[in-house]
Amino acid sequence: MKKSNYLVLAVSALVSIFLLYLWYSLGFNKIDSPLDLVISIVWWVLIALLVVWINKLEKTRQQRIRTMYLAPTVLYNSETGVRRLQAGANTVEAMREILEGLEYGFDTQDLPSRAEVDFAYVVKTDEYKPAQDKDSEPTWKGSVVKIDRAGENTETAFDGIQQLSAALA
Repeated sequence: MKKSNYLVLAVSALVSIFLLYLWYSLGFNKIDSPLDLVISIVWWVLIALLVVWINKLEKTRQQRIRTMYLAPTVLYNSETGVRRLQAGANTVEAMREILEGLEYGFDTQDLPSRAEVDFAYVVKTDEYKPAQDKDSEPTWKGSVVKIDRAGENTETAFDGIQQLSAALA
């Protein structure tokens, strides 16, 4: 999670501590009412829902940042921008380098217009974890969308580098 998410959670916890302090200092703890318990439970359920909601938003944002657009000689990622590929470069290896270098910041690069670059594929990465050692492969799951300007786009799911390479072939 990012610092802003922790900030929201810290403010929620401080507000709940302040409300608890007010509860005791105003003497509400001496009044016997079942509504008190209900209010307390609702407040903590709201904080728990806030934590779940922020976590889901952060995962969705990170998934969008991992999305890459591919053209024959160009890669685009919203965090790193446009990257030109050398002739004969391995596209999957270039994408892997980008994914391993992502910082998941809030600054984004603009998507080039279709007149500048005509992308052929969109690679949506749902999950990426770098390899633990040199002999293993990274965990890489997602889908590849082949852009077809004349017809329908086709989407192919992949689980690993071999399936990704096959979907891009």
